[in-house]
Amino acid sequence: MYIQVGGPDWGRIIPLFFAAMIGLCIVLVVVYFWLKMKDNSKPLMSKKVKILEKPIQQANVEWYVVECENGERLKLRSFQANHIIIAVGDIGIVEYRGKTIQSFRRQG
Repeated sequence: MYIQVGGPDWGRIIPLFFAAMIGLCIVLVVVYFWLKMKDNSKPLMSKKVKILEKPIQQANVEWYVVECENGERLKLRSFQANHIIIAVGDIGIVEYRGKTIQSFRRQG
């Protein structure tokens, strides 16, 4: 039978906590760049769309639901949330690779 008299050993817990946080940050950065490289290998598409919905913004990544002229709906993301300004109801030409918006030109 083992009886512990003191509290937890913070000398071991704190370095493990910081190592786990650094590891998590490295994994997130790798996933971010992997997604960008995966989309950059796809052809550039250009379509006239209407922005229907902006469901999620996580940090610098924004998601949009768009409707094309032919009625097709797409869910696209932008890794440049502070550079590409898009609002619900906007109509314009969107250029995208895979699911990533490269540019948006508002019309009329």
